[in-house]
Amino acid sequence: MIYRGSGAICVHQSFPKMSKPKRPRSAAARELEAADLRGRALLILAAAESEAPSAFWSQWRLLIESSTKLSDLRLIYRETRSFLGAMSPTTREPLERELRERFGPDAQQIRDGEVVAKVRSVGRIKSEREYRIVQAYLDSLLGNPDDESEFASLGELLDEFMAAPTPRAQS
Repeated sequence: MIYRGSGAICVHQSFPKMSKPKRPRSAAARELEAADLRGRALLILAAAESEAPSAFWSQWRLLIESSTKLSDLRLIYRETRSFLGAMSPTTREPLERELRERFGPDAQQIRDGEVVAKVRSVGRIKSEREYRIVQAYLDSLLGNPDDESEFASLGELLDEFMAAPTPRAQS
């Protein structure tokens, strides 16, 4: 924008809001998170293998064990966590208890829950990232009849997002 006043030209350029840069995490912290994600995913995978043996599980295990990038492990773990929804309650409940006992609170699940809560409060999904997180969250609810109303309402938001003709923001 150009402002003209008392003979002088003042140029004002507006910049997009920028978030504060994140403090870089130490290599040790990243390694701990990777080990935690890998351990959780392998425990879920072992339960899935015992409940429904398949050649797919060995391929998934190889993917978990060979992934070195933290971002890949986060995505793989989110997808692996969605396997919980396909498990019977007799397998899922003890597994969830063992995950909590062995690894403590699930930081990624907490962060994803915050995204789901935000989507619920806004009443719509705004990005592909939110879509993937809500979808994985719903996958983990599949086997629980107590969550049917939440499943239906979030499912509608997923459908609305996919039906929207506008270009989506990538995040």
